[in-house]
Amino acid sequence: MTLPSDIDLPLRVDYTKEQDIDRYLSDLVFELQQMYKDIAENVNGFIRNNADVDQSQWLPTLAGTGVAGTFTYTQQVGWSIRQGIFTHLFFDVIWTNSGTAAGNLYLQLPYLVTLSTGRPFVGVLQPSSIAYGAGNSDLVINAIPDTYRGEIWTTGSGAASANLAVVASGRLSGHLMYIGVSDE
Repeated sequence: MTLPSDIDLPLRVDYTKEQDIDRYLSDLVFELQQMYKDIAENVNGFIRNNADVDQSQWLPTLAGTGVAGTFTYTQQVGWSIRQGIFTHLFFDVIWTNSGTAAGNLYLQLPYLVTLSTGRPFVGVLQPSSIAYGAGNSDLVINAIPDTYRGEIWTTGSGAASANLAVVASGRLSGHLMYIGVSDE
């Protein structure tokens, strides 16, 4: 949900009879309360996490770009905070087997990433027990525009950044902020 760009309040002239004043005031109060609720929800944000018991939970899962595969997890902790179209993700994932997954490793995101050129949405990762390519010394997560993918990339001083191929096991803890799309 995004903040409304215009608000249509009832107009007194639309209530022609003198006895309509009560209905007019009631409709006006309702619209003002709804407007406040919409603004408060957008400013305060929405939280999704794996401890929720309703339909809004977000459970961080990994997949491969070639074959999604079936990962075996020993830990999947995830929090998603949505404020308007801004999305913050906090996660900690440990896996011991990537099954048949193939291709490059990515985290499935709870909201669609906005359409953009380049890779402007880069997040921080704290990896453990993951080997990188030669010359690379760190991993980052890139929210790929117009997808639900947070791809894992290797990076390092003097080395070209590149996708990380699916690895059999490891741990990724991190934070990613990206711009989503409205009305999702």
